[in-house]
Formats: sequence, structure tokens, C-alpha cells
Amino acid sequence: MQSIILGVFASLLSAATAWVVSYSSNDYISPLWLLLGQYIVGIILSPPKQKPVAPLTLHGIRLVAGIWAFAGYYIALATPGASAADASMLLNTAPIFATFYAVKQNRARLSAILAFVGVALTIISEHKGGLHFAIWQFLALTSALAYAASFIILGLLADRGEKPKPTSSVYNLLSVLVIIILIAIYRPPLPIHWWPVIVVGGIAALRIQVLTIAVTSPEASAKVSILTNLAFVWLAIAEVIQGTHYTLLQWVSMALVILGVGISPGSNAAQKDKIRNRPRRPQRTDGQH
Repeated sequence: MQSIILGVFASLLSAATAWVVSYSSNDYISPLWLLLGQYIVGIILSPPKQKPVAPLTLHGIRLVAGIWAFAGYYIALATPGASAADASMLLNTAPIFATFYAVKQNRARLSAILAFVGVALTIISEHKGGLHFAIWQFLALTSALAYAASFIILGLLADRGEKPKPTSSVYNLLSVLVIIILIAIYRPPLPIHWWPVIVVGGIAALRIQVLTIAVTSPEASAKVSILTNLAFVWLAIAEVIQGTHYTLLQWVSMALVILGVGISPGSNAAQKDKIRNRPRRPQRTDGQH
């Protein structure tokens, strides 16, 4: 139940991040500055206190996947003509990759497929019945692949005994070092306005903390990644309130995403985890009474 609540909360934070980046796209801000602010806030929220116990290779792979998951997404949102709702939906193709890898239940796989079909139908409706990827859509899709990999690795780290705080602190600390090196190499222009850097950094860092706490196994990581599909729903509702007209195909695609989220493994999976983790009575051996 905890992972479900945190997954929904993370989707709200994801939608808020997309809205801020899209809103401030007129004043171009290099994604490097957004990432730097995000990871500095992350260090403040989760300062390094413990040494990691899981293999550093896993932390390194998660570092690369996590940075591109955000960087590709931010670049896509800042691209002229990009739609925040569409970019969010493309990012949310991640569950189909994470779920098929980590969860063997047919129910989990069906929920991911429904969500993926909903995303595909939205792209088709945007391009008059044909599949055509713009650059920003391709960037969002590659960030989705990195996003899925990050979720899976979070579960693997938890399986190897890594606690949430060391996982976050290692990720944030290494990310800051990498981003500083990239800023020194590429020398991006300073932002005209710093408030998007601060707001996006704070929201995204909080979201990372929420997801890290929510993910306690590969199965939980896949479930939480499916729940992040709700970010698309929040953005779509905001667009409707602002006067955007949705076609019947777009409503169908939204319904498929919601249905996919609705049938994702929830309480049943949690109950199975409780049964599986319940301490067993020691078996008797010869000579014991």
C-alpha cells in the first residue's frame, strides 16, 4: 500500500516538473543547470552518511540511466512545439520495459501493455493516424528507456541490501560531480531567471527521494513505475481545464492508461510479499524435540 501511495504522489511531482519546464521554455535554460539544481537539493535532503554495500557497478549504471532519464526529458520539454502531456506519456512507456523484466504476473504485464497502447494511440491521434516521431518525441522515448533501467536497478540495489538513504546519497553526490564536469566542458549560458532551476530542482529531488523509499524490490519498482503513468492524466486534466479540446481517440487512449494503472498489481502483490517474508518455524532435525 505504501508503494502505491508514494507512486501516485511521485506522479503528481512529475506532472509539476513537466509543467514548470514547459512553462519556462521561452527563456531557454540548459538542462545542465536544471540537473545541477536538482541534485544539489537531493544532497541537502539526503546527505551522505553511510557507505554503500551494493556493488559500485550497479550504482554507476543507475547514475548514467538516471541522468539521461532527466536530461532527455528536460531537453524534450524545452524543444519548441513540444507538448508537456505528450512528452510525459512517452516517458511513461518505461513501465512496459520495467514490468516485463521484473514481474512475471500476467496481470502486471497486461496493465503495462494497456498503458503502452494508450500512449501509442495518443501519438497516432497527434499525427492524423500515422506514426511519426519528432526529435523531442525521440528524446522522450530514449529517456523512458533510461527511466525504466533506473527503476529496475533501484530494485536490484534493494535486493542486495542497499538502503534508500545510501542509494540516494551516492546517486546525488556522483551526479553533481558529473554535471559540474559537463558544465565546465560545455559552458552553457547562465539562466536569465533562476526560479525554474530552484523549483524544478526541489520538486525533482523530492520525487527521487519518494521513489527511492517506495522501491523495495524489483517487483515494487515495476509497480511504482506503472503508477507514474498518472502524471499524464494530471497534465491532460490541466490542459482540458485550460480549454484544450480532446478527440474521441485521445479520450480512449487516456482511458487505456487509467485502466492499465487500475489493474496493476496492488494489494494482492503486497499480500504475497507479506506471506513470502513471514518468518518460518524452524524444521526439526534428528535429535531435536
